[in-house]
This record gives sequence, structure tokens and C-alpha cells, in this order.
Amino acid sequence: MKSEIYLFNGKKVEGKEIGFNELKRGFLYGDGIFETLLAKNKKIFRFEEHWERMKKGANICNLKIPEKERVKEIILKNLKEKDKDYYIRINLWREKPEKFSPSKEKESNFLIIIKEFEPYSSKFYEDGINCIISEKVRRNEKSIISKIKSLSFIENVIVKIECEKEKCDDAIILNTSGYISEGSVSNIFFVKDDCVYTPSIECGCLEGITRKVIFEICEKNGIKVKEGFFKLEFLRKVNEVFLTNTLMGIMPVREIKNCFVVKEFRITQSLIKKYNENLRKETK
Repeated sequence: MKSEIYLFNGKKVEGKEIGFNELKRGFLYGDGIFETLLAKNKKIFRFEEHWERMKKGANICNLKIPEKERVKEIILKNLKEKDKDYYIRINLWREKPEKFSPSKEKESNFLIIIKEFEPYSSKFYEDGINCIISEKVRRNEKSIISKIKSLSFIENVIVKIECEKEKCDDAIILNTSGYISEGSVSNIFFVKDDCVYTPSIECGCLEGITRKVIFEICEKNGIKVKEGFFKLEFLRKVNEVFLTNTLMGIMPVREIKNCFVVKEFRITQSLIKKYNENLRKETK
């Protein structure tokens, strides 16, 4: 399967069949949420956790969410080949009205997109990526938007444009108080003296699914994990930095411009190995 599969409100359609009227509120107002998932061997990795986060987001946005088992069944039915890895995106947005204020309207459309997953370059995992500190965007840790995956992804897009101009792979985003929050589409972790640190959710970062998996792996292997509030100065004291999300897994960082540089990722590489083992075990 090279092309994308579109499943609109549970029905398989061609992309061109989805018209502006169906997409209107999502397009005009970004009035919706989404989740990105990974499937291996026709099994969806951490579907329950992704669904719970989407349900929380739907509650915040006052959106009706489809029945969980129905959505899962639709996805699994369309994962054709067992030896393929698949990218899955579930989009949920308010169906109407056309005017800006939704009043009490909760009815929603949902669109599932499925395509073959294209993994990140192995070179990134071997050599690490280089990052900057974003000058364009600050996370508002006091905003409820930081708790959802909104269809309005414009801040993240602006950060990516900034990365391209700076010829780097990614950017670290600070919050409005000057504390480190997250990567452009990822959570961030630091390693110092064999302890793993990560920003508190109160720093405005999204409560990532892979972030939770890292906590589980560290607890299982006797590695201390501490959540907290970290300024840029902290980066100059750490031994390793890595980013996490569902599609990249664990991504080592070799440099953050003017803040951090390293050539080895001892703890990070060990965590990558354990994470991949866990991924294979849950999707075998």
C-alpha cells in the first residue's frame, strides 16, 4: 500500500470525495483535535493511551467522540499487510455550525488517514540531531490549548520554518516563564549523572504517550526520573539530551546551539534499545 487510505466517519472514501462542506469548521477555525499513532504487525501501539488523550481533548473542546471500539475496528480492518509499519492519524472536528460560535453543538466528523510509515533516518539515531532554541514561539503554560493536540498546528509549523532557515533538525521551545517546555513535536528529556529529567506538564508540554513509556522503562530498570522546571542554564550541565514522540520513538540530540553539545549517548542508546524491545513485545 503506497497511497493513503481515507476513512471518513467510518466509510472508506477517495480523498477528492471529502468536500469543503465536510471540512469547513476544521479548516476555518481549527475547531478540532487529532492523534497520531503507529501500527506494527497489524497492532496499534498504545491505542488505549492515545484514545484517552483524545477523549480528554474532546471533553475540553466540547466535542462528541465516536465509539472507541468502532474506530479501532475500522483501523485494524484496513491494515492490510502484517509485515508493514503504518502511520495512522485520527482527526476529529465539529460538524457545524457555519458561524464562529458553536453554541451547544457537539456533533463531530472524524477522518482516519492510514499510510505506510516512513521511519526517520538511521543516521539521526546514530549521530543525533542538532537543534536550536526557538526565538519565534513560546508555549503558554497557562493556556488549556497546551493540553490538547489541536488541528490548529500553526505554532509548530512556524517553529519548523524557523528550523529550516537555521539549517537545523528541530527546535526546543521555552514557555512564557522562560522554562524549557518541549520540542516542536516532541517531549524533551535530559540525562545528568545517570538520572533522567524532563519538564513538568505544568511547563506547558503535551503529556506524550512515549513520555509515559519512558517513565515505565526507567522505573523497570531502576533509573531515576525527575520532573521539574528547567532554565536554559541547566542544558550546560547535562550529559545527554533526547526527544520522544510516537513516530520517532527516542531521538538523541547531539547539539543545541549555544547551549549543549555531546558526541556520545550512552544512556540514550540504552533507552532506545529498551524502548524498541518494548515496542516489539507489545506489537508482536
